[in-house]
Amino acid sequence: MSLAQRSTFTTISATSVLEMNDSVIGPIAEETQSAIQPFAEAALGTLILFCFLVGVPGNLLATIYFVQEHLNNARNTKKLFFTEIYISMTTVDLILTITLFPVFENYFSGDRDGHLFNSKNFCLIWGFLWEIVPCISVFLVGLLSFSRMLILVRPMQSLNLNVLRTILGAYFFYHFIFRVTLILADNDPSKIYEIITYSNTSGYCYYSPGNTNLWYLNAYHAGVVLGLPILPISLSFILSIFKLRESASSPSTQSFSRVAQTQATITIIIVTSVYLVCNLPLFINYCFYSHVIITDNDKWEKYYTIYNEKEAFMGWYIWNVTFIDLVSLNSAINPIVFFLRMKPFREFVKALLPLSKTTMTKTKAIHMPGKSIREITSSSF
Repeated sequence: MSLAQRSTFTTISATSVLEMNDSVIGPIAEETQSAIQPFAEAALGTLILFCFLVGVPGNLLATIYFVQEHLNNARNTKKLFFTEIYISMTTVDLILTITLFPVFENYFSGDRDGHLFNSKNFCLIWGFLWEIVPCISVFLVGLLSFSRMLILVRPMQSLNLNVLRTILGAYFFYHFIFRVTLILADNDPSKIYEIITYSNTSGYCYYSPGNTNLWYLNAYHAGVVLGLPILPISLSFILSIFKLRESASSPSTQSFSRVAQTQATITIIIVTSVYLVCNLPLFINYCFYSHVIITDNDKWEKYYTIYNEKEAFMGWYIWNVTFIDLVSLNSAINPIVFFLRMKPFREFVKALLPLSKTTMTKTKAIHMPGKSIREITSSSF
């Protein structure tokens, strides 16, 4: 998906892509080690470790919570609609954050030798997942933001669960088939380990077809599904804020249900704003990169210093920061937002903590005269 590794060539061709791939697999050459900044590696490794430690348990708990909410609100179509989007989001974010452990291992290794990524089978599976999962994650945020904006603009609009499930299933199926087709359509699909390969300049495995036309197709496709969605999402974000302020200024809308809807809208606005902040650098990068790849090859040298992996700092960090690190941060922040904004989710998490159970037991003791604290404590476990 990430195309930084191919952008260092003065002429885009399948041959140059494969030559670059062969040159980056394995230990980093002595003359290129100066591009790695120890402080940047440590900082980014710490960031990814944070995303892993917070994102995995956070998204797991959020997924369990939203599944329970789904079961408890089987007759509330509108709530079920957004709950199913949340379930999909937290599940995708869980998968994304689980796959981060080889990334921070790579950062902390000091030389990006890719100890885990150098396993061909592991690299193939990891790279295939990361070609699909971020695309679905972006789509879900857009779907969440647009649906809430639609409810604000047309409060009586009904939400069809079957349509939602069809859209989600079709979108996932499309990306899966698209990726499989690209691999099989390559000139020599038997060399699958060269099609999805590891680059120490990016620090992760990525799709790199040997066929020039497929390379261009993949580049444009990535720009559309990962770069462009920020525009309609931003529009939905702005319209939601506008309608929310308009609703807040109307004294006739201050009912309990309206307040609850407002709080839900604010939560979605925060989730959307986190997405925009974390993905804006990726959007800018794709805008610039798209301009580069459609520019005549004679002018390619003009942009060479930006993506030059052997000399430029950005050549080693622009793609892993925008595509891996910030996207992962987005997935780790989402359950934090849910915890801070959703009281039922906070109570669900706190109920799982041993300290919380002990506190609740002591509180019950005040209201249960005739029993000792020991008796109440023993009977609660």
